[in-house]
Amino acid sequence: MDRTELRRWIEDALARHDRDTREREEADATVTVEEIIDAVWGRLPLAVRRQTNRAQVQASLTILTLRHGIAMTRDDSGAAPSLES
Repeated sequence: MDRTELRRWIEDALARHDRDTREREEADATVTVEEIIDAVWGRLPLAVRRQTNRAQVQASLTILTLRHGIAMTRDDSGAAPSLES
């Protein structure tokens, strides 16, 4: 599986995790990195998990987080930045 496709799956899984967290009214500050990785890993389709490993998912999450942070610092309009590249 190529990195771009994997990152799309991860972004989708992360968005679903964020939505579920908001629905349960959990505080973001109490969530650990391991919990996020576990949540994303668990939300990936089985076919995707068979083609990758947790270390690759963690690395992709790190890159997505960095890109998001960089985009936010460059975003003058206040709109949510895109993680696509």
